[in-house]
Amino acid sequence: MGACLAAVLLLLPSVGAVAQTLATYAVPYDETLETVVFPLPAMMRAADGWATALRRDPVLRRLAADRAARVPDKPCVPTPVCQADPWLWTAADIATVETRLRQLVRDPQLADALMERVLRPSGQFARYKNLNDGDLVAAAWAGTAAAMNHVVDVYAKGIPPRYPLIDAIIFDPLLPEYGEVLIAHAAAVGARDGDLFFDPALRYATGLLRMNERTDAASHRPLLGGENAAAVQAVAHTNWSATPYTALLVFGHGPEDAVSRTGVMGHIRLEIAADRYKRGLAPFLIVSGGNVHPNRTAFNEAIEMKRLLISDYGIPADRILIEPHARHTTTNLRNCARLLLAAGFPADRLALVVSDPRTIVYIGGAELAKRNVVEMGVQPGTLTPGPDRFSLRFAPDPVAFQVDAAADPLDP
Repeated sequence: MGACLAAVLLLLPSVGAVAQTLATYAVPYDETLETVVFPLPAMMRAADGWATALRRDPVLRRLAADRAARVPDKPCVPTPVCQADPWLWTAADIATVETRLRQLVRDPQLADALMERVLRPSGQFARYKNLNDGDLVAAAWAGTAAAMNHVVDVYAKGIPPRYPLIDAIIFDPLLPEYGEVLIAHAAAVGARDGDLFFDPALRYATGLLRMNERTDAASHRPLLGGENAAAVQAVAHTNWSATPYTALLVFGHGPEDAVSRTGVMGHIRLEIAADRYKRGLAPFLIVSGGNVHPNRTAFNEAIEMKRLLISDYGIPADRILIEPHARHTTTNLRNCARLLLAAGFPADRLALVVSDPRTIVYIGGAELAKRNVVEMGVQPGTLTPGPDRFSLRFAPDPVAFQVDAAADPLDP
């Protein structure tokens, strides 16, 4: 994502070739909450000729005007549905945009600027990489509209998300005064000079995430800098033949109380991982986990695990990479795959997932494999039995870069 996690060139012929390219691709825009959660609009804005083409398109201009006219500027009932629903992309809206985008990518210059130079090499729509340009841009747009709609449904209307205990709206949407909040928000983000057709809806959805303090996706970026800068530099100068695995992957466990900084299973997993590191199984550890449990916690699983590995086990900071966004075991695996590939770990060699035996059985089992497809739409890599009951071998797959904010805007 951005300069940190879009390093994989899916146009390269093999995963092995990807391993030879350290950060060889960077999306042409800054990583912000808006661009991480909704990358397609940022790509269109950045691609040569696209902003002008979209702004001049008469069909898209009419659509933008029609959508603006739907938004109420005074109290209405029922709250919050009457304030939020006008911001949803209807099936007709989505189809209108799709038709125009398909037409625009028929222009060779526009197609090259967006599809070949930005969208395809980003890997963020890898699930559709074998489609032609028209079908690919249509699929990317449909997913983007679905993501905006999901944010409106959950964080304006209060519809429960898949994991309501940790991801839900923070307001009571049934309170009358909440309708006033949405009216004020709509007024603040409405149409502006120079807008592209998607901009008001983009501001509305991004603003809802900020209002609900659900900005997790934009934290700790750029991911290859900051906490990870020293380790990423070390990755580039590593003799990989000296160890059997590239990295030890450690998934966090959040506590259920507001005082503890790491869950009990997290401590156990760190003990196992530190032992394997000191045995020389891998030159690096990747610790994975976001701000998850308890709801809206200030503690980040990856940050806390790195702190403990340094303070309690004496592991050097430049041997530890954080993956600070994952909220579930599915995304632990996916985000580690992204980081392994983006940071320049050799993708033709295996990493090693290390954990407690019960969790290892779950990670390597059919239930998680099914969840990966249901919740993320991809299998982020291949798991095979490890050298003992505490481990699984893992080969990352570039399809892990697929972005799906309609599934989880807190970690797309």
